[in-house]
Formats: sequence, structure tokens, C-alpha cells
Amino acid sequence: MAGGSLKHHGAYGVTDELSKKIVENPLSVPDFQATIHAALGINPAHELFDGSRPVPITDSGKPIAALFG
Repeated sequence: MAGGSLKHHGAYGVTDELSKKIVENPLSVPDFQATIHAALGINPAHELFDGSRPVPITDSGKPIAALFG
């Protein structure tokens, strides 16, 4: 996720020494997707429609605010 107007300095979050457990700043897949959408200028709460049924594009994910600050 380099670039994309994100304000970060390297990796986000921390795992244990074997990278098996998240130690700091866990992140869900929907939050990761919402962050990508927000960086591209797409509203992560936007819904697409399959006929008349709304389909969320991020499954209710929230952008990681720390990466935009």
C-alpha cells in the first residue's frame, strides 16, 4: 500500500517473533479493503446493487485512521 496519499513509515502493526500472533494493531480484511478504497477516494460505505439488493463494497470495514493522519 505504498503511496496513495497515506502517511505511514513502514509496516502497520506488530506480530510475535514467529509472525503467528498479532501483538499490536490487529486489522480485519474489511478494514484493509476500506483503507484501500479510502486511499483511492472511494467512499468505503458505498453500496453496489445486485438488482434491488444492496451489496456493501467493504463488508462494513472502517479505514485505518492512523494511516491518513
